[in-house]
Amino acid sequence: MTQTVTCPPTVVLTTWETPIYQAGLADRDTPDGGSHAREMIGKLRDLILEAEGRDADAHTFGVIGAQKSSMDILKWDHPAVAWLRAQIRDAVSAMTRDVLAERAPEVEAAYAVIAEAWAVVYRSGGSHRLHTHHDSIYSGTIYIECGGVSETSGNLHLFDPRPAAIARAVTPGVLAIQPRPGLLVAFPSWLPHSVQATQHTSSGLRICIAFNASYETGGIR
Repeated sequence: MTQTVTCPPTVVLTTWETPIYQAGLADRDTPDGGSHAREMIGKLRDLILEAEGRDADAHTFGVIGAQKSSMDILKWDHPAVAWLRAQIRDAVSAMTRDVLAERAPEVEAAYAVIAEAWAVVYRSGGSHRLHTHHDSIYSGTIYIECGGVSETSGNLHLFDPRPAAIARAVTPGVLAIQPRPGLLVAFPSWLPHSVQATQHTSSGLRICIAFNASYETGGIR
């Protein structure tokens, strides 16, 4: 009688993945061709530039050749801001479903999204130093205007958070995302990221709205 040898099952466990959410809200292949998103983005641009000169809490911490607004954009009473809040909620929900799987509905039922957002206006050659965000679960940005951006300038850089992997060259180390108007990118707040310098030209402003989000009671509506 021949004995059959059964090998134990082989399991490859993938763990500690980093979800990176991307939504091209103004892309032509969206259901309405991106027209509504482009309208809202245009209104947000106008609101940001109108508020820039009178923003007493604007600052330049962490940026070069750029200015950050106060962090109260989501409190502005305007239909475009209500649209922005909805996009942030969608991104947070998608990230949570990806990370927590079957536990996501339980979290979303028990807690609401708490978020804050601020504008960053980059001028010629503007950049943002490498940094992470604290006191939040997810962070992200939505691009409003993308002057001075190309394949090699003005891009968002997301860095592999595993120093040992980078040191042993088993990872490229950096994921570069080229901004375009209406692109929303979200990622875990602990992920290191930076912004390349924009081109030193008169090609216009690079404007984005950055945000932090967490789950707590009494979140944004």
